[in-house]
Amino acid sequence: MSGNNKIMAGWFGKTIKDWAIWITCIISLAIALFGDEGVLRCVKGDVGLAQIQIGTALLGIVLAGLAILVIFLDEKYIAILEKVPPGFDADLWPFKYTALIAIFCAVFGMALIIIGYPPTWLLRLTYWLSLWSFSYLLWVLFDLIKFVAGHAKARVTMIRKNKDPK
Repeated sequence: MSGNNKIMAGWFGKTIKDWAIWITCIISLAIALFGDEGVLRCVKGDVGLAQIQIGTALLGIVLAGLAILVIFLDEKYIAILEKVPPGFDADLWPFKYTALIAIFCAVFGMALIIIGYPPTWLLRLTYWLSLWSFSYLLWVLFDLIKFVAGHAKARVTMIRKNKDPK
């Protein structure tokens, strides 16, 4: 686990300590537990379909962000990324993690659609996981955008420095 955690740039510890995961988890749980069962059953197909559409669309955005990062790469930029611990592999982890959450979002959306008429506990559990994956996906997508923007800023600085006649 420690080898994977190094590649993930300490992701496990950061994620468990991140208040976003806990806030989205608690809010989603409250909605799933205290939401009116009739309403939950009535809209589960629509909610599931929306989650599939949003999850897959945001997966496309993640791939676009990864493409932007790849376009920035040249020998000098790769050398800079390798010098910054823990290295280039860690720069790929936010894309993998956000894609994983997007896939969870789509899968839980599918579960809401195909679940049929389940017992109340299963309906509420599925809603909880579904709402959590959706709300947390939005949060990690925002973090990914900040990450890509940081790389863009670093790349612009590097290009300006290389063009500077000093």
